[in-house]
Amino acid sequence: MRNPFKIFSFQATFFTSFILISALLIMLLGITSYYITNQEVVEQTISSRKLLLNEINKQLDIQLQSVEYDSLVLSSNPKLIHYLQLGEHSFERIGQNADIVDMLTRPGYIKEGIHSVQLYAKDTAVNKQIAGSGVFDYRIVETSTWFNEIKDADYAWIGTHPIEVGSYTADERLVISFARKVLSPSGKELGILVINLKLPFIEKIVSGSGSGVSRFVLDTHHRLIAEFNGAPKKSVSYESHKDKLDTVLTQSESEQYAIADLEKKELVIWNKQDRTLWLTLDVIPWDNITQGSRRIETVIVVAAFLCILFAIVMAFLLSKQFAAPIRKLIHAMNLMKIGKLDVQIDNDYQNEFGHLNDNFNQMTGRIDHLLVQVEDQHRRKREAEIQVLQEQINPHFLYNTLDMMNWHAIESGNKEISHMLVLLGKMLRIGLSSGASFIPVKRELEHLHCYVELQKIRHKQTIQFHIDVPETMYGYYTPKLIIQPFVENALIHGLHSREEGIVTIAGWEDERSLYFAVEDNGVGMEAEGEPTGREHSGMRNVRERIELYFGNSYGVRIDSRPNQGTTIVVSLPKISEPPGSYGGNEHDKSGHH
Repeated sequence: MRNPFKIFSFQATFFTSFILISALLIMLLGITSYYITNQEVVEQTISSRKLLLNEINKQLDIQLQSVEYDSLVLSSNPKLIHYLQLGEHSFERIGQNADIVDMLTRPGYIKEGIHSVQLYAKDTAVNKQIAGSGVFDYRIVETSTWFNEIKDADYAWIGTHPIEVGSYTADERLVISFARKVLSPSGKELGILVINLKLPFIEKIVSGSGSGVSRFVLDTHHRLIAEFNGAPKKSVSYESHKDKLDTVLTQSESEQYAIADLEKKELVIWNKQDRTLWLTLDVIPWDNITQGSRRIETVIVVAAFLCILFAIVMAFLLSKQFAAPIRKLIHAMNLMKIGKLDVQIDNDYQNEFGHLNDNFNQMTGRIDHLLVQVEDQHRRKREAEIQVLQEQINPHFLYNTLDMMNWHAIESGNKEISHMLVLLGKMLRIGLSSGASFIPVKRELEHLHCYVELQKIRHKQTIQFHIDVPETMYGYYTPKLIIQPFVENALIHGLHSREEGIVTIAGWEDERSLYFAVEDNGVGMEAEGEPTGREHSGMRNVRERIELYFGNSYGVRIDSRPNQGTTIVVSLPKISEPPGSYGGNEHDKSGHH
């Protein structure tokens, strides 16, 4: 799939990108805000519910302690114990029946939460009572559903259950009870004292701030003591979800809250009493907790929609503003393409667009100047070629004269002068080369050999020359007379003050280029760029010709240090056929590799 930034217009790409990025950021911000808000609501709910349940447990524990204390006072009352030790039909016990019933009835009148107080006495067949309070047959409690809880214990709390005796309506029959065994001084069980608490009284304590909540009070074995449903239509039944709640309490007991899936997603929070270890547990529908968050969600959605709408308008305006100067620049370039080179852009920008427009205007203004430079470059190349021809033509006048001087030297028996004249004549022939600007490397080396031989005669063998150019380079073509000026420069400037020296000429090649190095062990020079002056005109001429023929990719590099000698490296392209007339970049059209 192709990059859309390379296909569609800048305005369309900018507009679409701006909208997508803005929408993504707005959605990310909205989702993050909703998530953080929702988390805060949940954490605040958990924190406040923990405090509430802790307070409920404290209030509940106060009532439980009061009931336990009352039961202890009654069960340890000597008069009550003496009463139970008497035979049912004894005169003394019959006389005390009214006092004992009155004793058991009195707490129900004094304390708001007590429903009734019942004494289940052994060896009693006749019930004596006022309403639900009084003395009853022990066999009644033996048939109750909760008898096993007290059977092997001294006392126990019994969860919500219907009262065993008394005539009450259906609503009034449900009680929560505390049962305690009544023991003789010798430890014999005489009966069971049961204090029944009104269920509405317990619900009043438990139901504080319980709107929309199912609240349960559980004993240490997670058995239900009491329950309250603040939202009956959506209430959670403890018995129907006992196993799931047991699992939640067992696995998450240390955290005091958990998220459970009962009838639906619910938040379960609990608090344990320090004394009785009872649990007060709230089951809150998750929808109730996130109700405020949903309102925030609506606000965030509306705000996000408005922000995206605003982003669309801004994206359109910005993309239009950004695209306008680019379209102007494209229009001006199209005019240039059809030949209108003097086009200018009205520029009132001071930013990057202004910089582009200024550069474009400067570019069109400099085109004529660049054309003049190109023409001047061609003119300089032609002048350099003419200069080389002139340097070759001047020796041509001397050629016949040198030939006559050679014969005269032979006739005079001066072989050394004759040899020098032959070498000089050969150099002139190669230099003329029938007017050609390019000669094979082999001919260039022949010219160099002639020059070296002349210098050996002149310097009486005090200067040594080493030429090492592989024969694989002989067939390539090079501008003529490009090595000899550097050898001459080494003799004149590098070794002029020395009695002996070494000049090494080496050649090598790579895949695309030829290299010639001229190295001497002379006095060297400071690294201050190319030497100047008329005495170095031959070096400059070689450099200029290479740059004119082949461009800046090839040329002359000088490496010289004082008293350490000089190395000059000439780089040329590989040309396998003699070019006709050479232009600035015509080597690209020649047969070089």
